Amino acid sequence: MKKKTSKQSSRFLIICALPFAIMALTVMISCAASHSVREIRASRDPNAGNIIVPVKIKVKETKDDALIKDLFMQSKRSSIELPIVDKDGKKSAAVISEQVTYVNPEIISSNTGEDKVTNLNEVQHLNEVVVTAKSRFTPEQNGRVNVDFVIRVPKELLSPNFRVTLAPKLLHNDSIVPLKEVVIKGQTFSDKQKQAYADYDAYVKSIVDESKYDSVFVDHKGVMDDIAFQQSFYYQQYHKEWSRQTDFEEWKSTKDDVEAMQTAKQTARDKKIYYENVRKAREKAMKEVAKGKDTTGFFARYMKNVPKPGDLKKGKQIVEQKNDYRLDFYKEYSNRAKEQVMRDWATGKDTVGAYARYMKGFDKNMKTLVLDGEDMNHVPERFRDIYREGRKMKQIKNQALTDQDSIEIAQSRYMFEQIALNEMKKERQEEKRKELIVFPYETNVRLDSVIQTDQQFVYYYKQDYPVSPGMKRLRLTMSTTIDAIDRSQFIQPQSDTLSYFISSLSQLVDSSLIVKTTTVHRDVYNSMTVYPKFATGKSTFNINYKDNKAEIDKVVNTYRTFTGEGKLFMDSVVIRVTTALDGSYDKNIELSMKRAEALKNYFTRVLSDDEYEMNMILKTRFSGEDWNTMAKLIVKRTDMPNKAEILDMLTQAVNPDQCESELKKAYPEDFKIIRDSIYPLLNKAELTFNMTRPDMADEITVNKEVRPDYAKALKLLQDREYWKALDILSNYPDYNTALCLVCMGYNAKALELLDKLKETSNTEYLRAILAIRANDENKAIQHLLRSCELDPTKAYRAPLDPEISQLVSKYGLHDQLNSSEASYDLGLPDDENIQ
Repeated sequence: MKKKTSKQSSRFLIICALPFAIMALTVMISCAASHSVREIRASRDPNAGNIIVPVKIKVKETKDDALIKDLFMQSKRSSIELPIVDKDGKKSAAVISEQVTYVNPEIISSNTGEDKVTNLNEVQHLNEVVVTAKSRFTPEQNGRVNVDFVIRVPKELLSPNFRVTLAPKLLHNDSIVPLKEVVIKGQTFSDKQKQAYADYDAYVKSIVDESKYDSVFVDHKGVMDDIAFQQSFYYQQYHKEWSRQTDFEEWKSTKDDVEAMQTAKQTARDKKIYYENVRKAREKAMKEVAKGKDTTGFFARYMKNVPKPGDLKKGKQIVEQKNDYRLDFYKEYSNRAKEQVMRDWATGKDTVGAYARYMKGFDKNMKTLVLDGEDMNHVPERFRDIYREGRKMKQIKNQALTDQDSIEIAQSRYMFEQIALNEMKKERQEEKRKELIVFPYETNVRLDSVIQTDQQFVYYYKQDYPVSPGMKRLRLTMSTTIDAIDRSQFIQPQSDTLSYFISSLSQLVDSSLIVKTTTVHRDVYNSMTVYPKFATGKSTFNINYKDNKAEIDKVVNTYRTFTGEGKLFMDSVVIRVTTALDGSYDKNIELSMKRAEALKNYFTRVLSDDEYEMNMILKTRFSGEDWNTMAKLIVKRTDMPNKAEILDMLTQAVNPDQCESELKKAYPEDFKIIRDSIYPLLNKAELTFNMTRPDMADEITVNKEVRPDYAKALKLLQDREYWKALDILSNYPDYNTALCLVCMGYNAKALELLDKLKETSNTEYLRAILAIRANDENKAIQHLLRSCELDPTKAYRAPLDPEISQLVSKYGLHDQLNSSEASYDLGLPDDENIQ
């Protein structure tokens, strides 16, 4: 019994589980057919095709060594070195200098007058002072020093896959001034750079400009199909209305013909009946007349119940009026319906379909008001709207494809995916440039070169740098960066620091002149020359003859200045008179004596009331013909072709009168120049004033004066503040003023001032520089040797000034300079003491 129950229970469970198994199997088959539940859901979602499936990006793990690995395993470094080596082969700090190139320099003229006065107030700013370094020495105000050094890169730091960037930097006080970089690279690195730019260029060229979208990113076949479809649609719409209007007008014409025919027949029938009654009424009236009855009103009474026939034309007019009224009524009804729709819209009511609802009442009202109860059932349904509106064929408007339609069609046919990709490229252009061009081309560099990497790299670097006032030293260092094509980078420690000490002409300042030393002599003298005029061969002096008054006034004013304002005691005035060569030699000696006495007599009367005293003061001397002055004046002439021969004759002459006669015969043209231009200058009087300071007991007195502003000027000069220094030094025309003018390039004014100064080693050194600038190297050598003779230490100065240094090298003057050298210390400051 239990076994049967158990079997029945099992069958029952199987039967109950069977439907669930069938359902599960069905779902599985369905899922298998649809591949996945997600796909089933996606198939039910209308926008499922527009969803972009995320892309899983694979993470790369780099295990290769960086290309710069070997740089970590070695100790070589790039370096900077000075291009000079001392006797022991050791590198040392350099003394650098600068050479000045003056734009519009002042030219030294060879025409110098003895009485010319240097006017320092005429010094004006030159247009420009440009200093360009040519040697290792010489800084200048507003100039530039030359910093040169050698860069060395060991071959261990070089590779075809590397780029080495060498960045030198100048250090001045707290300022860091980067110099232009030196970039060297291997061939592989260079090719990588070029390929990166080519890739980026291809990327940029793949970007389509927005102005070309219509030609590149438009489905032109689809556009033409859409245009053809729209054109066909417009035609179908027109054809539908045109054919309906045509059918309506044909139906209406047929209808009008039928109605007109019926109306005509009805009118004819009515007239027939009417006129038959008229005829019968007349016949009866005639019978009544025949019977003698009164027929007045008989005809009217007979015809009273007979309808009159209608007028065909009048009926036609009534129909036309009815049609016009129907059309006017339609327009008015339509306008009122539109106004009602607007009122509903203004009050917030729903106006969708409102116009159609209001126009439904048109047929009913038209039937009542217009057609006198006639409905529109007799009008075919497809023509009723035409009939209502009274539309004509010309009122059918066709639609045509416009430019705006073409644009809208084209816009709907854009390749939006390609446009989106193009816009993405455009937006990522800068990002892509950085990605593709990992190593941009170097700009504003001193050197950018592809080199052989199997040997060390050596480069001589030369840079000029502006010198600021007070600058004494520059320091130089360099950083090195090595980049590999795999974007690995190795930065070396900074190189050792080089030091450059700056020298200048301003170091030749003579500080001893801060104290002005004035030597006063008790006995003094002064000389002057005047040209009094006498009649030919005469010795009588006439103050009113020619310009005698002006010449004599010079002497009188000078005499009174010394004895009055100068408070000097006049010991004597020596008057020495000479004559020209016209006349005999002996007579001219006598003539000069008499003319000297004549001048003495005149000055005795004019200079003082005490003639006896003046007679004791005034002394006369006479020389006759002045051949020496004539020879000097001939030497200065440039218009005498036989000048050398004439000078030989003058120096070898024994008989002066015979020499003059031979000169006149041999060189008549030259003699005419001598007679007209030189003879008048030989008739002169030279006066020497011998004086004594009455308040001095000693023959010589030395006075010393400290000038504080002068010390400030020298400080400005040493700091290369030349214009500020000159503002003060212009009041003290001495050696330091000349040095300032030389530093500024005012060569002619400096030479004029040096000509008035006592010869010293410093003045001769400046004269040597000025001679070089005047392209007179022979004179420059003479002045330089004389300077070293007066001060042997100047031989140590020569290498510091490029103009002198070049002269020494050009003519091999080292031995001559060194022959007078003495042990001398340049006095370069230690590193820690340099400002």
